[in-house]
Amino acid sequence: MRSYFVSIFALTLLVSYSGETVVEVRAEPQSSEIKIGKYASSDPLPIEDVGTTANIASYPDSVIFAHNMNFYSIIDGNINLIDVAADTQEFMGSLAAGQMALFAESTRRNELYVAETYYARGTRGEETDVLTIYDKTSLAPISEIILPGGKRAQTVTQKGSFQLIDNDRLAVVFNFTPASSVTIVDLDTRTIQQEIPITGCMLTFPLKGAAFATLCGNGSVASYSIAANGDVREVVSEPFNNIDDDPLFMKSGRINDVEYFPTFKGNVRPIDVSTDVAKPLEQWSLVTDAERAKNWRPSGWQIVSGQPDGNLYVLMQENGSEGSHKQGGSEVWAFDVKTKKKVNTIKLNNGGLTIEVTHGNPGYLVVTNAAMMLDVYTLDGDLERSITINDIATPFLLYAKR
Repeated sequence: MRSYFVSIFALTLLVSYSGETVVEVRAEPQSSEIKIGKYASSDPLPIEDVGTTANIASYPDSVIFAHNMNFYSIIDGNINLIDVAADTQEFMGSLAAGQMALFAESTRRNELYVAETYYARGTRGEETDVLTIYDKTSLAPISEIILPGGKRAQTVTQKGSFQLIDNDRLAVVFNFTPASSVTIVDLDTRTIQQEIPITGCMLTFPLKGAAFATLCGNGSVASYSIAANGDVREVVSEPFNNIDDDPLFMKSGRINDVEYFPTFKGNVRPIDVSTDVAKPLEQWSLVTDAERAKNWRPSGWQIVSGQPDGNLYVLMQENGSEGSHKQGGSEVWAFDVKTKKKVNTIKLNNGGLTIEVTHGNPGYLVVTNAAMMLDVYTLDGDLERSITINDIATPFLLYAKR
């Protein structure tokens, strides 16, 4: 190696002066073979096996899909599969999730879906929106569907931006340009079916069959049903959402055939989704008069989660005020939706921004806390463990296994 650098130096020393005599120094041709000590370079070593790759045999009811938006580098987020009941080796795998991605799990197919955005030059260049399909067992990408028009809404991830309907046959992808619409993707044929304008409305939630609903700016809810021939029927309710005084959060918890939408000031509005037309039901209060006097109200990002047993879980903060609805909460309150009464209070050790309740028995309350770790509580309120995805992860959204 030393002789190689000496040769390079000699090439740069083309002339030297001794009086008026010019002496030209030329480097001797060197072998192209580079030697390190007495050993000449040789053929590269064979590639070694690094780690192991295993399939996921089954998904226990305690699995959470934790969506790390990766706020420190939003072009490359990820979906982490975590068994929150496991004492060790709780990480089951992960999926890539590009810029401002969205996630959904199929119960009919052995598939997972990520709607995501990429640019030709990383942070610039031609935009490509794509729905990537992953095998649920191997977590390998098996197909993708290009989403046309560069319209996919890129916001902090929320469940209403990407839904599956009609027994997971159709995917509904929310668009915002800022005109609002949805792209309907046929997952059976892997094709784009159509785009449906939802003017003045935002996000979606599933109805029965090939139908979905969306909350609108005038306080109404609009329902859209898609016929076999592609024709779309729209039904718009009377306004019921008090946008100016006590608006609904755009997040809801589903229990059976009802979506429960908390309001900014501590009420909840159920919406019946048992047919292809959404029907607002009677509002009821999450707080007593004494609690309302202390300004207890919902706050956080994903602030509500429903469990099939009939309990609704809501992330609450004390001393809430105008504009505090995303700050996060200190307690999670559980409500029996049949009696419309609070049945439990879970005090959070480290606060919370997002909550999700797993299905199955026993269930777990999983909380993205203020430090962006996952705190796992029993439904009785005991903190069982805390899980760190990585030191800079930002798991803003959690999905329970369906």
